[in-house]
Amino acid sequence: MFKRILPNLFLTVLVFLLPQSGWTIEAPNGFRGITWGTPLSKLTGMIVADDSGQVKYYRRSGDSLSLGEAELKRISYGFYRDKFYSVLIEFEGKENFEKAKTHLLATYGETAKIGSTGTSYRWRTANGTSINLKYSEIARQGHVFLFSRIIAEQP
Repeated sequence: MFKRILPNLFLTVLVFLLPQSGWTIEAPNGFRGITWGTPLSKLTGMIVADDSGQVKYYRRSGDSLSLGEAELKRISYGFYRDKFYSVLIEFEGKENFEKAKTHLLATYGETAKIGSTGTSYRWRTANGTSINLKYSEIARQGHVFLFSRIIAEQP
């Protein structure tokens, strides 16, 4: 699953690094109590999910597999150079996409739709967090990808 998603995530990161006016919102500086940039060594309960690339992904034991009312398949925490950098939230089905979209719109406000199908959305926060919601009608799967643009831009 990661091998199919990771190339698309790389492109998503590049798109989010480009200046985009009108998409800036306020949001927390991380995810579920973990601040962007936190070293992996400072966290407990992290289980290796994929350590084959520059970004190493972990799952957190005891994580609630919900986002608002959406039921999630899994949540993977990405670490770039041992710093908390991203979150990949995966779900299945149109109903969970709609619930995730409702939650994100309520939390972060209206934003830009990408394409004409209404299955891809992007947010940018003032503190350097970018959020991408995407759903594939064909695969009946989707994801929310959050990442720190500040960590992504570090050499």
